Amino acid sequence: MKKLVFSFRFMVLLALGILTLSGEHSARAQFFFMQNPLVGQRAPDFTLKIYNGNKVNMTKLRDNKSAIIFFWATWCPHCREALQELNQNLKQFESKGIKIMLVDLGETEKAVRYYVERNKIGVTVFLDQDSSLAENYGIIGVPTFIFVDQRGIVKAVEHSLPDNYEEILSVKNAKTAKENSAVYGL
Repeated sequence: MKKLVFSFRFMVLLALGILTLSGEHSARAQFFFMQNPLVGQRAPDFTLKIYNGNKVNMTKLRDNKSAIIFFWATWCPHCREALQELNQNLKQFESKGIKIMLVDLGETEKAVRYYVERNKIGVTVFLDQDSSLAENYGIIGVPTFIFVDQRGIVKAVEHSLPDNYEEILSVKNAKTAKENSAVYGL
């Protein structure tokens, strides 16, 4: 019996090893590092209802500025901490030309409204009640920060707000001019 369990474990490890050595490089990276496939691609546009009942378009709200799209939920303690930090530094982000957009996942309008008003959140909150937007963005958990540069390209996906967020959002941080041309269609 022990031999059978060992053989099964060995076969699983062998299969995982073969999967990581074959196929596209991005598939290997995503398997090990859970890299979001949108990095380097145009951010999917969306129009969703916000917590006050109106529908808002992300691209129009972004208005050719860099943006941090924050996927969160009121029940998530790490999200609440990150949201407090974002809310406290709104003027700093605005002065740097960075739009902050919140996307609440799977909660009712009433629950989100209560949380936003109680905590005096001064940012537009989109409601992704069926998590379809989260699926389009490849979100695997909350909190998740999507960094979109002024051209609409996803530069990074993180689970916390890094100190170098300005550098991440900089159009200049692409690796080569050739990559810039391919990514931005120049």
